[in-house]
Amino acid sequence: MPDVADTVPPAIDQKGNTVIWWVPTIASTVAPTVAEIGAATAYRVTHSFTPDGWTIDGDQTKSVDDRLSLPTPLEALDTLTFTFGAGVKYVDSSAAGSAAVVLKPTAPATSKAGYFVERRNVPNATLVASAQPVRVLPVNLGPQIPGPVDGTGKFTIKQQVSITGVPVAGVVAV
Repeated sequence: MPDVADTVPPAIDQKGNTVIWWVPTIASTVAPTVAEIGAATAYRVTHSFTPDGWTIDGDQTKSVDDRLSLPTPLEALDTLTFTFGAGVKYVDSSAAGSAAVVLKPTAPATSKAGYFVERRNVPNATLVASAQPVRVLPVNLGPQIPGPVDGTGKFTIKQQVSITGVPVAGVVAV
C-alpha cells in the first residue's frame, strides 16, 4: 500500500454498543443460536452491571528462549488467559430479569453454571440476529455477596466467576 497522510480511524463507543446476556444452555459455544440467546430462560443483564462490574480481561504470557551468545533473548507467545479478576459487580434489584435475580444460585446450591454472551460494536437496541459477532464465556458463578454500604449510590452485589471452558469469539448462528 502506498504511503498516505495520517488518518485517524473512527472508534466505536462502548456505551450503547455493548450487550451481555446470561444464557443457561448453549449447545455449541462456537455458534450459539438466536433461539438460545433469545430463549425465555436467557436474559440481557447488561444494564445491571456497574461501570466497574463487567471485569472480563485477557492476557498472554511469553516464554523466554535464551540462547548462548545472543545479545537479546528470544521470546515466544505462550498461554492466553482470560479472567474475571475479583468477580463481577451489579446493582441489587428484585426485578425479574435483573442480574441480582437471574444470576442467583438456586438454593441449596451455592453456585450456578451457564454462559455469558457478550456482543460488542452493535447498538444495544438491535435484537440478536444471525451473523452478529459475539464472545461466549462458559462460567460458574459463586454465591452472591452484598457489596459495601457507603451511604451513597445503589446497593450492589459482588459475585465470583470462574471460567469453565475456553472463551470463544464467534458469530451467532441461525
